[in-house]
Amino acid sequence: SKQEIDRLALESRIIELYNTFDSVYGAPKIQRELIKQGYYASLKRVSTYMKRLGLRSIITKKYKPGTKNKAPNDKENLMGQDFKTTTPNEKWVMDITYIWTVYDGWTYLASVMDLHSRMIIGYSYQRHMKQEMVLESLRQAVYKTSDTSKVMVQSDLGSQYLSYEVESFLQANEIVHSYSRKGIPQDNAPIEAFHSIIKREKLNRVVLKTYEEAKTVIFKYIEGFYNRKRIQGSIYYKTPYQVH
Repeated sequence: SKQEIDRLALESRIIELYNTFDSVYGAPKIQRELIKQGYYASLKRVSTYMKRLGLRSIITKKYKPGTKNKAPNDKENLMGQDFKTTTPNEKWVMDITYIWTVYDGWTYLASVMDLHSRMIIGYSYQRHMKQEMVLESLRQAVYKTSDTSKVMVQSDLGSQYLSYEVESFLQANEIVHSYSRKGIPQDNAPIEAFHSIIKREKLNRVVLKTYEEAKTVIFKYIEGFYNRKRIQGSIYYKTPYQVH
């Protein structure tokens, strides 16, 4: 019947989009991509078909907020979990995450995100967790920004972010440094979320044998997929590159 033909055609489109975006997208984003192709289907219909096909996004439980101490001494939490912006390069967030490789052991990724566009504007992947990797990620972000005098950047209280070299670099570029309170990852939630996403959608789905292999995977994900292809609900189902 015509109804059956339409159903099979829609399911085919859904499967194609699901595979195109590496099994990452759920029903809301699949629906948005269908609309871009000029094919309208309700979210409920897309969700029903995906369930029947056994297709689902890669999800993880959300972290529930808690409350703890203030930042020590003069390290103030100026951002105060206010992640709203009106323009790019108004507020940044930065953090370091650990990545395991079979032969080279633990490696480290330092990332800087622009909160307005959710774009990763600087990152550095290294074998050792030192302040130089933080500086490299910040240099990339500053290089892409014409005026940094109005930027506020949030980080945790890790020794790399408290180092003299990092603080001096931020001051030289007139960037205001805000600090997360101890034991409250929600103060830096957007970059924590990105590191969770890159692991969930890519790094945890492959066996990373060496540092060099992981470096290539990270580059392809950030530059080839996350920044330029992955639409996000928080920026009205656009890509970070489009917004930035």
